[in-house]
Amino acid sequence: MGQSSFSLAAALLLLHSASAFLPNGGTLQNSVVPNRRNSSHELLALERPSWSLAASASRRATPEDPLPQTVDVIVIGSGLAGLSCAALLAHNRISTLVLESHDAVGGAAHGWTRRGFHFESGPSLYSGFSTAESPNPLKNIFQIIGEEPEWITYDRWGTVLPNGKKFAAKIGPEEFGSVLDEHGGIGAREEFDALMKRMGPLSDAAQALTSMALREDAGALLTLVLRYPGELFETLKQGQALNDPFGNIMEEMKIQNKFVKNWLDMLCFLLQGLPAAGTMNAVMAYMLADWYRPGVTLDFPRGGSGAIAEALARGVEKHEGSRVCTSAHVEDILVENGRACGVKLRDGTMIRATKAVVSNADPFITKSLLSNSIRDGRTSTEFIEYMERLTNTNDEEGGIPCLKSFIHIHAGIDATGLPTTPSADFPAQWAVVRDWDIPGGVEAPRNIVLCSMPSLIDPSMAPEGKHVLHAYVPATEPYEWWEGLDRSSEEYRMKKEQAADFLWSAIEEYVPDARKRAVEGTVQIGTPLTHERFLRRTMGAYGPRVQAGKQKLPGHKTPLEGLLLCGDYTFPGIGVPATAASGAITANNILSVQQHLAMLDKIRLPKKVKR
Repeated sequence: MGQSSFSLAAALLLLHSASAFLPNGGTLQNSVVPNRRNSSHELLALERPSWSLAASASRRATPEDPLPQTVDVIVIGSGLAGLSCAALLAHNRISTLVLESHDAVGGAAHGWTRRGFHFESGPSLYSGFSTAESPNPLKNIFQIIGEEPEWITYDRWGTVLPNGKKFAAKIGPEEFGSVLDEHGGIGAREEFDALMKRMGPLSDAAQALTSMALREDAGALLTLVLRYPGELFETLKQGQALNDPFGNIMEEMKIQNKFVKNWLDMLCFLLQGLPAAGTMNAVMAYMLADWYRPGVTLDFPRGGSGAIAEALARGVEKHEGSRVCTSAHVEDILVENGRACGVKLRDGTMIRATKAVVSNADPFITKSLLSNSIRDGRTSTEFIEYMERLTNTNDEEGGIPCLKSFIHIHAGIDATGLPTTPSADFPAQWAVVRDWDIPGGVEAPRNIVLCSMPSLIDPSMAPEGKHVLHAYVPATEPYEWWEGLDRSSEEYRMKKEQAADFLWSAIEEYVPDARKRAVEGTVQIGTPLTHERFLRRTMGAYGPRVQAGKQKLPGHKTPLEGLLLCGDYTFPGIGVPATAASGAITANNILSVQQHLAMLDKIRLPKKVKR
């Protein structure tokens, strides 16, 4: 979930870059979380302490190591946006200190080990990494910093339909036509082909400009307008259409086939947490062009998602003066003379930033880190009002609601008699849809489950003769179902067991005896409270529920001088490429135009394909 994104309607960005809000990965800091060194023993057996089990590729600095008193930039949080920003800054010899509350980097994309099994907290679908030329912003960041995981390619993704039928066709056009014929029946292939033709110009525009060229100042005239004039023109030809809801295109094309409509709704939801009616055309245009092009593959980082975070961290730490420090809990953002000038850690250590403080925490937590400065009058009224807007979740009052949360199950299982490689009969990843017609559709609680067995792709993820499993609901679990529960209570334990039972049933679509195969001590159940407590996600939320044509995400600059924001609550939003783009844009804002242009020289974008 949340992997695919888009190159952005950058021309529209340029038009709005001076404003506070612009059109439309886990974060980590929370000033109210108990001291981590003393808290892991308080956890229930089935609620994993995600930091204490995380495996790091190398020893990382902690507060026990001497910390610098002053650096150029402090980044709060090592989610993918924060690490992307920090790696680009360090590449340009900007001394950068990343402060992470956990003892592992990656935020919601971190990994951990238990009994020889390697588990992943977050994303499970990646594309655009194994090719030398790619529009994926995170791939472009890897190209700039000279660090990258090893990628394993595969090409199938399974689906279990409400009627019990299954298919695991290759992504791309080669086999999907047969899927449409079998499951959509008469007219399905024709409707989908007509839609793909209609989306062609939008796909060209969505992929024309790279988000890596964006910055929120006049320098964009050089990095965007003069550097990519043809691409800008391609985007301008589509204009506002890229920001319009994809649902409008479906109505225009008179999509009537039930399977096609349901399939598109599910794809939209898995991309950005919204059905077709609320998903931007740019998102779907990019995805349809990427997933249904000949020869396309999916990519998996050897060692799991944590390898992505480790590659970015290496990109920071290989430069003298830049560091990633784990177990470093930021308690306050310091403000002096109307400027963010540093941070204070929980142990009282103060570190100064001469250029900027970047927060990769969500806006609710960022606001809490500034509470002392706001209370003491060290911030402007304009900034206070800005933060109030960012944390307003009331849709009727112009706010942006939060998406729902997750329930997860992680487990190691005995692999005796099971396949060792993915196939059409036994894919490494599959979605289970229980009911297309339930009220709420794809957004209904516990209606869709995503399952992954990454050891089919990368055998190193599990001990020999074993497989590792992960199943979760894609941001459909209401926080209210869990809010206020005592994590040590019997009620909480029972609710977790009920959640696990539901998730096991989705795994059993392909592994009927999965529960019996479970390796003792490896079954771990995550809830919205787990997300809230260990991933520092307010209300355990996946991110902001931004509806195309109705709401806009903020940019990265703020009215408080020296404070910038990055992450999935800022433009362009949710997803691995999107959060990486957020981090890159934030770094671009700090760097000079000359440094920015030099980075653009290092990226390799796909050549335009004539239609």
